[in-house]
Amino acid sequence: MRKIILYVVVAATVMWGGCKHGKKAQVAPQPPATEIITPLPPEQPPVLIGGYTKEQIYFKVQIGAFVVPVAENDVFFTHVSGEEIRIDVSPQGLYRYTVGHYNSYEQAELIKTELKRRGYADAFVVAYGYDDKRIEMPMPELLKLYNGTK
Repeated sequence: MRKIILYVVVAATVMWGGCKHGKKAQVAPQPPATEIITPLPPEQPPVLIGGYTKEQIYFKVQIGAFVVPVAENDVFFTHVSGEEIRIDVSPQGLYRYTVGHYNSYEQAELIKTELKRRGYADAFVVAYGYDDKRIEMPMPELLKLYNGTK
């Protein structure tokens, strides 16, 4: 408390009475204050996986690929009746049959395991973009990019 009173008395003396010999304290001119602006690092572009961002990708399980289309009532579809089955044609002209629409690879892997148990021994997970186009990339390579690992 004593220090505060001392500071107030000194400040008042300098302001009203000046310094020794009756001169007022002079304040030396100061250069204008400068503000240092640190630029933000440039925003990194999103990683594209087959032309899609991670958020634009979903997964399906492929249960078969054939040279000729399979009839809807074929015995091949017995163990997936009631599920949505999509057909697309590969660049080589094969009719590829897929099941599901999963937002994570892990989810699709669980379904793949179940479909293998039902008799689709060759089932595997595939990736598609938001526009329903298949991402033609080996899954290990796709997953490295998808999971951000090198």
